Amino acid sequence: MSEKNYYVSDVFFKLTFGQNTSESKRLREFLLKNIIPLVPIHDLSVANPELTPQMIRMKNNILDIHMQNNQYEIDMEMQNSKMSVFLNRRFIHYSCRLIDYQLEAGDTSGKLKELIQIVFIRDIDKRCPRLMDDFYAKNTYNISQLGYLQTTIYVYLPYVNKIASEKECLSEFEALIYLMENGNVEGIKYEEKEGMIKMMKKKYNKFIKDKKMVKEVDARYQVQYDFQEWHDVDVEYAKKAGLEEGLLVGKKVGLDRGLEQGLLKGLSEGKLEMAKRQYEMKYHQDGEWLKECTQEQLDYFSQLILTDIESSELKEKIMNLVS
Repeated sequence: MSEKNYYVSDVFFKLTFGQNTSESKRLREFLLKNIIPLVPIHDLSVANPELTPQMIRMKNNILDIHMQNNQYEIDMEMQNSKMSVFLNRRFIHYSCRLIDYQLEAGDTSGKLKELIQIVFIRDIDKRCPRLMDDFYAKNTYNISQLGYLQTTIYVYLPYVNKIASEKECLSEFEALIYLMENGNVEGIKYEEKEGMIKMMKKKYNKFIKDKKMVKEVDARYQVQYDFQEWHDVDVEYAKKAGLEEGLLVGKKVGLDRGLEQGLLKGLSEGKLEMAKRQYEMKYHQDGEWLKECTQEQLDYFSQLILTDIESSELKEKIMNLVS
């Protein structure tokens, strides 16, 4: 990672908050009681504490912390990237899968538990800037849907810097978020009633001494960063390429027509390049076969690539769309 702040690594996050140890449980419960204070958490168990080198090397593997008790399922993850429609839909899709996984064949919907999805993200929702926000099903009168199953809570890490600039002394929870976002708590005053900052620093120092683990995290982060960066600029790239091509064509057949044709061509080329990049990053296979796809097939591809699907099945579905 370029900034060398591993506090925002999903690997460090899972190792710190997602294990069945007394320290990990204390840190985890400290986060939860500050984020969802009305939800009973004392009897929560972590369903997926495992973290192997193979899991880290699977670049698209979601290293979340999945907890459950008799009433709730809670899923928590660190997302070291910027908010986008693409990323938000991934969160929504994943939460739907987690709800679906609760039922086995023959089970009724009465067995479903409410899912609370908590996402720590290095971005701010500019529509309504704040440290935390929650989203759930409700109507235009702000009344919750009866029996709603899913709530997503975002913790916008960068916003803590604004809080720190306005408050003389941060709460212990705010200080912990500040530590995650900035990699240190230098220059700020904060409460420390439960020793969470010291505990986090201790975990962090142990983590960075494991050079092999750090190398794995660096490799994982670079692929994730490359993919996010590409996806964020793909539309702008397509528009720019289209306009440049359009200007050249416009000199010959008329500016208006050239811009229109160039924009369409640029969007088409941008869509193809994005599809190839997505395919090769997810499956580590050559994506040249996508050059033979129609625009309709590429549109279908953009939906399938976000799902949990094998490369052979994806390719078969795309190719069968022709017939």
